[in-house]
Amino acid sequence: MKLKIGPVELENPVVLAPMAGVTDLPFRKIAKSFGCGLVCGVMISDKALLYGNEHTFALLRTEPEEGPVSMQLFGSDPEQMAKAARLLRDHPFTFLDINMGCPVPKVVKNGEG
Repeated sequence: MKLKIGPVELENPVVLAPMAGVTDLPFRKIAKSFGCGLVCGVMISDKALLYGNEHTFALLRTEPEEGPVSMQLFGSDPEQMAKAARLLRDHPFTFLDINMGCPVPKVVKNGEG
């Protein structure tokens, strides 16, 4: 069974959810090696991207054998999120997911997620 998202057809409908502190590059590569159809990176803060935080940009690193890859953006201001998304246009991941339901208290208290 295959899953199609827009023009992208996944070989396997199993999707690795984005998990802060877990879904880094090595973990995604392991998941892919076990047949995961789509791997997702950690949540990326729009503010951290706009401030040019080096650690945040390092989290966006991908490798061709991971593909397809999704990254997840979170924030509270639609205009800032749009600016951050534009910064990511040239990054080599397949999808940019917008986090709209993170229940973690430190995210919720800022009106994010």
